[in-house]
Amino acid sequence: MSGSRDEDSYKGVGNQDKESVLSERLAFTGRMAASIAHEIRNPLGNVSLAAQQLKKAYSEDSPWSKHIEVIIRNTERINFLITELLNCARPPELNIRPHDLYGIIENVLDSIKSSLSTQGIKVIKKYDANPSIINVDKEHIQRVFLNIIVNSVEAMPKGGTMTISSSRERDFFVVKIQDTGVGISEEDIIRIFDPFFSTKPMGVGLGLSIVYGIVVSHGGRISVESVWKKGTIFTVSLPIE
Repeated sequence: MSGSRDEDSYKGVGNQDKESVLSERLAFTGRMAASIAHEIRNPLGNVSLAAQQLKKAYSEDSPWSKHIEVIIRNTERINFLITELLNCARPPELNIRPHDLYGIIENVLDSIKSSLSTQGIKVIKKYDANPSIINVDKEHIQRVFLNIIVNSVEAMPKGGTMTISSSRERDFFVVKIQDTGVGISEEDIIRIFDPFFSTKPMGVGLGLSIVYGIVVSHGGRISVESVWKKGTIFTVSLPIE
């Protein structure tokens, strides 16, 4: 599968120009995140503490309770967004150990099996016969596959097929996640890993930026190919050694 803009789809994280541009964007995001996180979190903490005290002062049936809950819920949301921004911008601290990549993928699929069943999504696995134990940070790589797989599920609200395949290509263990979903438009695909870019109405646009950072921090590569209204393939390549 390939879109008409496949050359610009970050397919070549090895393409130095595109990699440099994206790295520069992430570096800028990092500088911005570091400068605003402290300034926002201090007053935000005060607001959260005051709201918690107000919650204790009013009973649950008080007309003010729902307004206090709104304050608490939104301060927590803002704090979460700050954390995600920092996660996107700074290289993750990795705990590299030998892990079974197939086991990690299976854990992800198991965690969303209700969504797969509800939406009528069929999962086809085409795993390479070779052992899939490589040195990775389990939690971070699990987040990579969870993010990509959830995106694929959300792209198939009326059902479809997700195919997960793997292979060994030179010094890399390659995992492809293909869906038969709505696809990504030509104008969007070149921005898919950009911080704050999202095609979802309620999306923050940091998920795939974080995914990109995790994969690159492992010495790996990530690319995307898509055909509008036909489906998308994400390819994650992680070094075997």
